[in-house]
Amino acid sequence: MDAGTFPIAAWEELKRSATVGDFVMPCCKAPAVLKTSINGLPFFAHLSDECATAPETVWHQDGKASVLAALLGMGIQGRDEAPGRSPSGGRWEADVLFSVNGRTFAIELQRSYQNLRDFLRRQERYTASSVECYWLVRHETFFTLGKATSRLALKRDFNNTWPEGGIGTGMLPELPVAVLDTTDTPRVLFGLGKSATVAVWLAGVIDGSFQYRGGAWNLG
Repeated sequence: MDAGTFPIAAWEELKRSATVGDFVMPCCKAPAVLKTSINGLPFFAHLSDECATAPETVWHQDGKASVLAALLGMGIQGRDEAPGRSPSGGRWEADVLFSVNGRTFAIELQRSYQNLRDFLRRQERYTASSVECYWLVRHETFFTLGKATSRLALKRDFNNTWPEGGIGTGMLPELPVAVLDTTDTPRVLFGLGKSATVAVWLAGVIDGSFQYRGGAWNLG
C-alpha cells in the first residue's frame, strides 16, 4: 500500500481507526504506524525505533545471552542459532536449543510482529521434530498476539461466550508464550502480573511447572 496515494482526509480517518497490527512495514513485516509529515505528506513508520531487518536487535542479543547464561548456571549447555529439520523436510533454526534427560527444547525469541498463523506453523514444525518449543516475546508483541489468540480462544473453546472468570491472558494451550523484559535484571513475565528470573522460568519449563491453566501460561 502506497501512503502517497491517499487523499489527506482519507489518511487522517485511517489514522484514527487503525490499530497496531493492521499494517506492517514492507522491509521487515514489523508493525507500522500511520503518520503525517510537517509538510502534510502521509507515510508509514516503524512502531519501534528499530527495524527488524537489522541482523540482530539489542533485545534479541540480550535475550539469547540471558537464556544461555541461565542454562550454563544450571549446568546445561545451550546452542544458539541451531538448525534442524522436521521429518517432512521443514527447516527450522532455534534461537536457543538444549537437551535435558532425553528431551530437546527450543527457546524462540520473537521481537517483531508475527502473524498468529506463523507462530502456529513454526510451533507445529518443532512438534513434528520432537522438539518442545517455548516463546519469549516483547511486551508489544505479546499484546498484539494476545488480540489474535483471544479471538481464536473465544470462538474455538468458548463458543463466542465470555466465560465466568474471563480467559486469563487469552493465550492458547498449544502455544507457550511469555514476555521477556531485558531492562535491568532480565525477567520473564507470565500469567496475570507474575514474573520470575530467566533461570527460574527455564527450570519451570524443564520440570513441567510452567503450564497452561485458566487461559494463561503460568508458573507454579
